[in-house]
Amino acid sequence: MAFFDRLSRNLVASPPLVRLLALFAVVAALGAAMQGAAAVAGVHFSLLDRNAGSTVLIVVSMVVLLGMIAAEGRPLAEYGLVIERNWRMKFAQGAAAGACVYLAYCAVAALAGVYSLRTTGITAGRTAEAGLDAVLAIPLAVTQQLIFCGCLLGMLRRGGSRWSAVVVPAALFAAACALGRADGMLGAEGQRLFVGMFMLASLLGVLRMISGSITLPSGVLAGCLMPRKVISKLDLLAFSPDAPMSPWMAPLNDPRQAPALWLLMAAVLVGAVAILWLRGERVANTDDQAAAGFHRTNPFSNLVQLTPIDRWVRLLAEARCRIDLRYLPRLAFSLAASAVNTVLALPERMLAPLLLRHTPQDPLFLVGVNRSGTTHLHNLLALDPQFRSPRNYEVFNPHGFLTGWLTTLLMIPFLMWRRPMDSVQMTPFSSQEDEFALAAMGSPSPYWSFNFPRVGAHNRYWRSAGFDGAERVRWRRHYRLFLRKLTALNGRRPLLKNPANTGRIDMLHDLFPGARYIHIVRNPHDVLRSNRRFAEQGLVVFQLQDPAPEDNYATRFVDHYAQMMDDHYAGAASLASDQHATVRFEDLESDPVGEIERLYRQLGLEMTDAYRARLDSYLQSIAGYQKNKPSKLNEADRQAVEVALGSYMQMWGYCETADRRAA
Repeated sequence: MAFFDRLSRNLVASPPLVRLLALFAVVAALGAAMQGAAAVAGVHFSLLDRNAGSTVLIVVSMVVLLGMIAAEGRPLAEYGLVIERNWRMKFAQGAAAGACVYLAYCAVAALAGVYSLRTTGITAGRTAEAGLDAVLAIPLAVTQQLIFCGCLLGMLRRGGSRWSAVVVPAALFAAACALGRADGMLGAEGQRLFVGMFMLASLLGVLRMISGSITLPSGVLAGCLMPRKVISKLDLLAFSPDAPMSPWMAPLNDPRQAPALWLLMAAVLVGAVAILWLRGERVANTDDQAAAGFHRTNPFSNLVQLTPIDRWVRLLAEARCRIDLRYLPRLAFSLAASAVNTVLALPERMLAPLLLRHTPQDPLFLVGVNRSGTTHLHNLLALDPQFRSPRNYEVFNPHGFLTGWLTTLLMIPFLMWRRPMDSVQMTPFSSQEDEFALAAMGSPSPYWSFNFPRVGAHNRYWRSAGFDGAERVRWRRHYRLFLRKLTALNGRRPLLKNPANTGRIDMLHDLFPGARYIHIVRNPHDVLRSNRRFAEQGLVVFQLQDPAPEDNYATRFVDHYAQMMDDHYAGAASLASDQHATVRFEDLESDPVGEIERLYRQLGLEMTDAYRARLDSYLQSIAGYQKNKPSKLNEADRQAVEVALGSYMQMWGYCETADRRAA
């Protein structure tokens, strides 16, 4: 990871051209490796193939580009990757415009004698296939625009001119489309297609700058692709190669190669450039409410999708398969990804418990209820080279991250790149909670209540008393195995942030007697406000059911908070003084270095100069971070918090309100 960090820093500081060349080099190397692996395995596969080859290149390019974006750490709005309030309408308008223009062009070509309508041979099966192709055109268009109008354009725009940021991705898009032609990109067919696709991609790039996001250009491209695929699949238009206008309107039955379409796109492009010149570029911003709606139904959104299929079957049975209709795409994608990964990860799943027998060091656990500052503390301590934290890609695929690198690589684009509840940026290599890994491995976990909020049984695992004997055995087995895999390549001490462990100190102490604990606390009023936002903006990325209005995470939170604190301090009573320390989030924010030094002294940990230097550098990099501002609590909510947690508020030093009431 140190090498990756150094490489990332050097790449971020490089000019756009160097970053582009680095992209080519990495994609070429990965493509060559896949081509070589296919040859060794005797599989017929070519990267120049217009179907499988182009799909692989698109996926690899997207993975590498998203990795580079993550390394740069820039706001996603700079790449047009935002969810605006009217994103659905904007996408629909773009799709309607693209479809209308394409169909109108085909109609004019038919009037010119280039095409004639053909309705023979249309069957229900072919119609269904055409409909499926049309639907699949939407993610294809979004993916292509994410790469070319999002990542590449944004990367080149930072430090370059707006015109080069449009032209270079457009040329790459056109080259990718023309690459698989029979006569090659330098043949007549390839050259004509390059010109047509370059014009289209340039127009999409200008639309991206005008609108500020990839939503509108994605809609336009999807609108062009959908009728084209339906017409092709149903063979609706009979081509007349001898018609006088055929070379001008559809050479070789391909309107994309037609000079007439080039002229049409050129006219539209000139108008779009004029608008961009007059109005300037727009930077769009994500709307929280719209983002919540998007995340609620986005099927590619959470960290437990690669849970083995046998575990998914049991969970669905416990939920009696009661899945709300709008979440069916998420369930379908989860089950498909799980089925593939279950097979690919099976060797590691079977052999790892037999081969990994070493005993990891006792961990340092970071605990505290959700939204208390555990992530901030985790990010600070994960900079210390003496620790080993789980990464996103490891908790995402806990059964296969050692050997199933291909599955993990292909799934990286579908991971969230910014947490919806607090806009904290995430990368595949960011530190992550081990509870997601335990849940995906099959351990009892309260995090499954995020997916199935109407299955109340999952909530009992917030407390150690909720585990029965067999469940404890399974939890212990999975915890040991995950830490053995995590430390298989080095012997560093695991650093584990897990809010679910806050009320399970006794179970942890029994499993890891020498472990140390840092409990981070925050003003309970702020914790409640933040958790309400978490329930609205964060939990929706997991849901397969809508929670009950009267009994859900938000309505139970205050009582749940108090119970976890009771369990935490009951478990911590058996720990030695150098095993448990407490830090207030507000103190950590105001004096991070001083508080970490205090924690290290209390726990008997060494704070090295190397760690101090990395800590100072990281703190400078996040100096401009702005926290979200949750809505204020009403008086009834404040009083409920103080009644349930008043003694703890006094213990932690948050007693101003209670004192004011007493006065």
